[in-house]
Amino acid sequence: MEPEFLSALPEEARSFQGDRAGIVTRAIANTVDITVVALFALLGYGGWLTIRFLANPPGFTVTTPSFLAALIVVGVLLFFYFTFSWATTGRTYGDHVMGLRVVNFRGDRVHWAGAIVRSALCTLFPIALLWVIVSSENRSVQDVILRTSCIHDWGTKSVRV
Repeated sequence: MEPEFLSALPEEARSFQGDRAGIVTRAIANTVDITVVALFALLGYGGWLTIRFLANPPGFTVTTPSFLAALIVVGVLLFFYFTFSWATTGRTYGDHVMGLRVVNFRGDRVHWAGAIVRSALCTLFPIALLWVIVSSENRSVQDVILRTSCIHDWGTKSVRV
């Protein structure tokens, strides 16, 4: 009797494993990532206000950062978040939720230099993601320039039963 293999990946999703992700899946993953980074920024802002309050309670006033300052802080946090995530595991939290992974042209994890450049391009030119809509290969402008791909990869393993 031969051993059977049990996969945690649903049968319906198996045919997509390794394929490049489309705009909807990638947009949802990016929305999750931006939400995570915005929450980190809000926590940092709350921590900064707390420190200011503890340092000078009678003179404490809540200051609101300008939109530009908030945008720059979120952009910098997003850059580091993308870089660290893609260089270490190949996926951000949003990618994990949606079953995606960023890989280089060999199908391997993106190295630090590639992750830094890809992160900078994605942070500075997020509109370039829309190229996925017209690309026959489901690749963003960043993917085309850097020869990377955002693929479906649920990271599941089959086990013997």
